[in-house]
Amino acid sequence: MKLQKAVKDETTFVALGSVILSVLMVIVFFGLNKAFPEQVPMGMPVLVGAAGGCAVAVGNFFLMALTVQKVAGIENYEQAYRSMQVSYRYRTFLQLIWCVLTMVLKFINPVAGMLPLLWPSLLIKGRGIISGVKKQGKEVNV
Repeated sequence: MKLQKAVKDETTFVALGSVILSVLMVIVFFGLNKAFPEQVPMGMPVLVGAAGGCAVAVGNFFLMALTVQKVAGIENYEQAYRSMQVSYRYRTFLQLIWCVLTMVLKFINPVAGMLPLLWPSLLIKGRGIISGVKKQGKEVNV
């Protein structure tokens, strides 16, 4: 199966956005650590959590995009629906495993490890809101 351009483009958008948001998150951790050193940790566990969480989030998005690409070619609705369900189940399970690992392993900060799982959704929704506002502005000016 050849990777479609849309899958490449969307995954690149999510990957770059997730890396940027993860770097910003680490900067916030650093600032909060300077202000509240006893309450907010900063160090290698934050960096490992941010990198691992970002990788899991982008990997999850990529697997979802691959599944959608595959399902788009299936004409049988039931088979397509089952494929999406199985993909969702496995991807959710992998994210759950990552979340448990962030809580169990001491070298991963749980907050820094779990927050990046939200980045793809925030990026896609944010882009949709921005494009909707731009379209509205063009309609008003016309």
